[in-house]
Amino acid sequence: MAAAACRFGDEREDEPAKVARVVGSELVDTYTVYIIQIADGNHEWTVKHRYSDFHDLHEKLVAEKKIDKNLLPPKKIIGKNSRSLVEKREKDLEIYLQTLLATFPGVAPRVLAHFLHFQFYVSSFQVFSFAHKPTTTQAQRNKPVYTSALRRDWLGFDPEVRI
Repeated sequence: MAAAACRFGDEREDEPAKVARVVGSELVDTYTVYIIQIADGNHEWTVKHRYSDFHDLHEKLVAEKKIDKNLLPPKKIIGKNSRSLVEKREKDLEIYLQTLLATFPGVAPRVLAHFLHFQFYVSSFQVFSFAHKPTTTQAQRNKPVYTSALRRDWLGFDPEVRI
């Protein structure tokens, strides 16, 4: 399958692009889990999501970012775990991820960044917000530091993220 590659932010030419690939799937109980391999420079990790996770992501992106409703491959009720459907869906979901990465080249929506778990693996993962509560150390250094706890405490939500 082709790799989804896209540059984010002010990366230099010699820095590698972020890559997301659907590398396989596995049957868990009565549903299929899709295995997504993510690479960002020296960091590489794998996340697993059911189709319903992709659907939830898509619904949020349609509502918040007005992306095309028809971008995600459709749901199937009958034969949803058949090998031929799963293989086709793997390819279609990879194209879906490629399209999302290309659609949001600088600042990724929070929901997409969290779906791909960038906040756990990428040191350059940043959240931009004007609201933060400086600690004594931060105030002394006069440098803002953004943490997940601060974002949630002060904003009540995670704003968009730069990955």
